[in-house]
Amino acid sequence: MTNEIMSTDQPTPLAQMQKAKAIAKEIAATVGHLIVNIQGRQYPTVAWWQAVGWAFNVTSTEVEVVKQVTEDGSTEYMAVVAIVRIDTGETVSRGSAIASSAELNAKGNPPPWSMNAFSVRSMAITRATGRAYRHGCAIIPHLLKIEATPAEEMPIESAQPEARALPPAAASSSGSSSVMAMLKQSVLEEQIEGLAGQVSEIAKELGHKISAASAQAAAEKGSTSREDVRDRLVAKVATGHSKISEKKAGKK
Repeated sequence: MTNEIMSTDQPTPLAQMQKAKAIAKEIAATVGHLIVNIQGRQYPTVAWWQAVGWAFNVTSTEVEVVKQVTEDGSTEYMAVVAIVRIDTGETVSRGSAIASSAELNAKGNPPPWSMNAFSVRSMAITRATGRAYRHGCAIIPHLLKIEATPAEEMPIESAQPEARALPPAAASSSGSSSVMAMLKQSVLEEQIEGLAGQVSEIAKELGHKISAASAQAAAEKGSTSREDVRDRLVAKVATGHSKISEKKAGKK
């Protein structure tokens, strides 16, 4: 797939490698901050992979997202993502991945994104996206001497701020004092989005019409931080579930 993405009118191995090196150098100089240090090794985030895709004139698109049936009642999604040419729509690579609410992190605890179905679904798509890009553009991380596995597939508790120098091509632009904060922020935003969706669904069950966007906006009004927004939404979800239970009990 790599050859397809980096093809030229009259491709030769040398021309392809020169183009790959030029793109790797530019990627390192512009989005080096999207590389995360995990236990002393450098892992690219899906956002980094998307930047690589843009450089090759390709983008990702969801092919299929399926909710799986599980024996333990956990929420599990399987996602398939394709990498396509921006100009023609031709598929050049695909990736699939699964995310489950039953997963545990390195400390034996459920990760933040496993709290609701929306976030589990989003994580499955994120993982599939990273794999699809890796299948098609793996030459770039190899040239930069970093891992090809997306950081989102690694335990987030293991991620640390930049502890060792990046390869020379990337070191000049890393400049990030804490990429761990970036990952946590991404997870936090997914939580907020998922919780807002839950508030909307609960409202419908109670006979009200509230969109996820409206629920999130209401939680953001007067909030002091994104964590505060999340906590407000968590409280709304808990209150909503209590009202649903009371409603069901009243019908008995």
